[in-house]
Amino acid sequence: MITEDQLPPACAFAVSVLAERDTDPDAVPEEAVEAAEQHMTTCIRCLTMQPDSTARKRKKTRRTNTEAEYTRFTGSVALETPVAEPTSGRFIQQETRTRTQPIQGETENSSSVSAEAPTVSRMPQEQPDLAATAAALGLLSEGTLDCQQCRSKLKEYAEALDNGQNVTDLYPEIQEHLLQCESGCLILLDIFRQEAKSTRKYRRRFVRDPFSIIGWEATGFFRGGQLPVSPKALSYGTLILLLFFASLGAFLGVAWDNTRYYHAGILVPTPDGVGMSDGLHAYDACNASSYRAKRDAATAMQNRNSTKAHTLLASAISTAVADTTGCNGAEAAIYLEDLQVRQSGHPYGMVVVSFDSGPGNADPYGGTDRHILYAAYTQELVGAFIGQQNYNATQMKTPGAPLLYLVLANTTGVEQGSLAVAEMAASLAQGSTSPQKSGLLTTVPVSATHPVLGVLGLGPSTLVRAALPIMCRAGLPLIVPTATSLFILDIITSTSLYRHCAPGFAFVRFSPDDDRQSSVGADYAYNHLHIHNAAVFYDPSDPSSDGSARGFRNNFTKYDRTHIVAQETAIASGILSANGRPQAAHDVLLAGLKDALSAQPRPELIYTSLLTNDVVTLAEEITRLPQGQQPILMVGGEYIIPSALQSFVQRTRQQQLSLPRIFVSLSAVASPPTENWPKQFYASFCTSFAAPGNYCSGAAVLDQGALFFGDGIEIMTKAVGPITSSSQFPQPDQMVQRISQENFTGVSCPIGLHIQNTVVVVSTKVLPVIVAIQADGSFQVVG
Repeated sequence: MITEDQLPPACAFAVSVLAERDTDPDAVPEEAVEAAEQHMTTCIRCLTMQPDSTARKRKKTRRTNTEAEYTRFTGSVALETPVAEPTSGRFIQQETRTRTQPIQGETENSSSVSAEAPTVSRMPQEQPDLAATAAALGLLSEGTLDCQQCRSKLKEYAEALDNGQNVTDLYPEIQEHLLQCESGCLILLDIFRQEAKSTRKYRRRFVRDPFSIIGWEATGFFRGGQLPVSPKALSYGTLILLLFFASLGAFLGVAWDNTRYYHAGILVPTPDGVGMSDGLHAYDACNASSYRAKRDAATAMQNRNSTKAHTLLASAISTAVADTTGCNGAEAAIYLEDLQVRQSGHPYGMVVVSFDSGPGNADPYGGTDRHILYAAYTQELVGAFIGQQNYNATQMKTPGAPLLYLVLANTTGVEQGSLAVAEMAASLAQGSTSPQKSGLLTTVPVSATHPVLGVLGLGPSTLVRAALPIMCRAGLPLIVPTATSLFILDIITSTSLYRHCAPGFAFVRFSPDDDRQSSVGADYAYNHLHIHNAAVFYDPSDPSSDGSARGFRNNFTKYDRTHIVAQETAIASGILSANGRPQAAHDVLLAGLKDALSAQPRPELIYTSLLTNDVVTLAEEITRLPQGQQPILMVGGEYIIPSALQSFVQRTRQQQLSLPRIFVSLSAVASPPTENWPKQFYASFCTSFAAPGNYCSGAAVLDQGALFFGDGIEIMTKAVGPITSSSQFPQPDQMVQRISQENFTGVSCPIGLHIQNTVVVVSTKVLPVIVAIQADGSFQVVG
């Protein structure tokens, strides 16, 4: 009779747990029952004994005899002596087969057992025959493992068994040994299986994909010793390679960005401020590459390296031509033309071309972001250059004939800048200041044979008003196509100062004024759009805006059954937009629009003579209305920035909003070819400074500045004439007389000038146009 201590520990544990479970199911933890049942179903020794589960379930009383318990679950009688060493598998099989046969001499009744125990025959309770055991051990095959060899591989066997692999094919030697072993290996296998079960989630199979190995290492689940050396080396090599390329890509990206946007310590390209220049300053910083080339060219010209300066300026022109954001290379083109005039040895007359570069300063470590420096007024330089180039090309055919020399003057759009530019131009014309002190490269002293012929620009009206007294005392003709004619005429006619100006002063306005523009808009609104009720938005503090609104009201109400149902004001003084331009308060505009739309009868059209930023604000609010309730928007006034309107159309399309009908009343527009079309001007304008198509790009349709300045230079060159000697330059008063008699077809509109009130020169052939904005952002001339 053996005791519980004499049984294998795992078997004894499983038998006692299951027996106690049958006695009191609630007293045994479910985990212990699960482990015991797992052992009974997986233990090779217990499986070979074929237990009878039916008999086990019926027993309710707990036995104290360990041998009976073991017999009950294994269906056999335990040996009285514990087995300390493994025996032959063949011997075990013989013994098993013997035990299942009835013993001779026993009766049928004695061989049967009760219903509580399985039907088996008992072996005699005696010591095993040593000779039989030795014979059985001798039957072992030569390839069978011993216990020491088995235990070295038993952990792998347990993990493979837990993973559901076919252990019979993978480990046939261990499988055969376990069928023969009765003690230590079975117990150790059970322990390894329990350990494999508890560590199953941390165990990984062999992986040869280096990216998977890298993932294991990154997530912390990598387990050393489970990967061969070659995949592990490949994984580390791949990781190092990825880090190398990532670092190289980041380095090259930063270097490319620095090369593109930064150069020679200039972190943010910004224009120079108020001043005059024929090559030493860079006022247009729209394109960064062109800006840097102009800076380098200025240094080269100071060092008297004309060849290098010529190359750099040509590069600045070509770089800007490829720019698709609206930048142009006109400033560099003028500097290059001036360089060639200085090198030609011809005498020349100077024209001061005043324009507005936009806000900013030349601080290399700060200032204004170059992306907002694009000012529509820089397009004026395109027309000025074409006029200069055309005149010089003709004059160069005559040896020694005087040429035209342009001096750029930047006001930055403020009255202080206008006053400073007017003072410098007057000092230069009177010879009180040398060109070098004015910041110019030319060394030719200003005299009767090298005069300052006049000033072009200085608009808008508020800047002209500040500069008029200085121009009057200097005796210089002032051609201002963008000033408000009515506003300036009132000042000149009502002020006694302008009756005693120096000879040569004149105010020249050849483009349509605000009254004429608004009159054309009112006619188109009534006759073509069939509008009877309109609202007006204007800025009473801006002479141009106030004059346009007044002209629209007066001309629109001349028609029958027409009404101005609302008038809203929005003052832009003191408030600046992102690009430094004045604008009205956003809330004021929206409140005014709400009031105008609530008027009875409801306005069918809104006429606005506000700045472009304010026009865009009103248009964006109108897009949020239902399409059937959107009023038509008509824009008038002094100047419209085409790029802002195009950006508004693009945003509207991206947001899938309904674009309202928008019309613009303009003084001039780039026109399609006609019978008297100025081919020479447009040939240069379309090939060198604008993208092809739509009459030299969609933005060029509204480029009044380029057209006006082109005609302004044309007026001055026609007044000078095709002279062959510098002594033939006309005197200032002669210049004014010749200007007042000009009559030709300009690129902006037909021009027929005549003089009024001794110093005022206006045109009688003005011809404004109406432009409609299409859904794709293009512009179309409709009237």
